[in-house]
Amino acid sequence: MAREYRNFTREEKIKAVKMVLIDKKSQMEVERTVLGKKKCTGTINRWIREYIQEGEENCFKKKKGLKKIEITEDSVRYEILKKFNAFLGNEICTNSSSSKSSKNNIQ
Repeated sequence: MAREYRNFTREEKIKAVKMVLIDKKSQMEVERTVLGKKKCTGTINRWIREYIQEGEENCFKKKKGLKKIEITEDSVRYEILKKFNAFLGNEICTNSSSSKSSKNNIQ
């Protein structure tokens, strides 16, 4: 059974949210009229949550791509130290096992 998905524009989403928040219509009623759904799916609730959290100016804007990672000098130093510690751990293990084997060969 294939589902049909519909993409709503930013303006349609804001209009639906305002119908609930300003016009005081129920979420179920708005979902029936705007989305054409018979039962409540929670879509309007998600839109309302984003509208309240982000504000009207920033809500429903697509966030494409990877998040930018702020690289600081401290984070670079931390990464270098982690790699150096791992390297030292491997060297110590390698040297201790080679020294044990050389001692066994001498005896």
